[in-house]
Amino acid sequence: MRRLRWLRIATLGTVLSVALCSCRSTDILTGGQSAAMERIVVSPNGRGFIFAQSRKPFCPWGVNYGNAGRLMEDFWDTEWETFASDFRELKALGANVVRVHLQFVKFMYGTNMANPTAFAQFERMLKLAEETGLYLDVTGLACYRTSDVPKWYDALNDSERWGAQAAFWREVAARGAKSPAVFCYDLMNEPIAPGQARKPGDWYSGKPFGGYDFVQFIALH
Repeated sequence: MRRLRWLRIATLGTVLSVALCSCRSTDILTGGQSAAMERIVVSPNGRGFIFAQSRKPFCPWGVNYGNAGRLMEDFWDTEWETFASDFRELKALGANVVRVHLQFVKFMYGTNMANPTAFAQFERMLKLAEETGLYLDVTGLACYRTSDVPKWYDALNDSERWGAQAAFWREVAARGAKSPAVFCYDLMNEPIAPGQARKPGDWYSGKPFGGYDFVQFIALH
C-alpha cells in the first residue's frame, strides 16, 4: 500500500481535481513543459489557462495535499523528505498542480505579526514545487484543527479578523510573487456567510469531518 494518503477531495472541495474536462492529451496537461518553469496565465479569451511564454494551453490536473491525514505543518519541519517525496510522487503520477492548505495560526503570531519560521518553510515549498515541476493552488486562512486556534484570533470582531487575514495574505503574496510555481490563490476553503448574527467567536461549523472543520464563516454579522 502506498504511504501517500490524500485528504478526501470531496471533503475539501477543489477547483482543480476535476479540471481535466476537455483536455485530450498529455501535451495539454504539461504544455510540453521545459526544464525552466513558466508562469501560468489566463488565456486571452478568458476561458482557460496558458503558459506565459510559450502560449501553449495548460490544463490543471491534481489533488489536495495531505499525508496520512496530517496537516503539512504537523510534519514538514521534522520530515521534510517525506513532504518532498510526496511532491515527486505526485509528479510521477501525472499531476501538474497540487492544492496546499496553509493553516493561519501556524503562520501568524498576531494580527500583524508573521511567523518567520513558517514562512521560510513556505518559501522552501515554492522552491520544491519549481524543482519538481508542480504548480501550487495556495489555499489560505485555514483553521481546520480548531483546537489549535488561539483565543485571540477567534475573539476578534469582523473587521479585526479581516485585517489579520489581509496581513496573512500580504505575507504570502510577497513571497509567492517571486515564484512561477504559484498557479492560483484560494483565499479561504469553504467560506460561508451567516444567515443571521452568530455568537462572538463562533466562526466554525462545529461539524468536523475526520477531526477537521473545513468550513469557516467570513463574518459573524
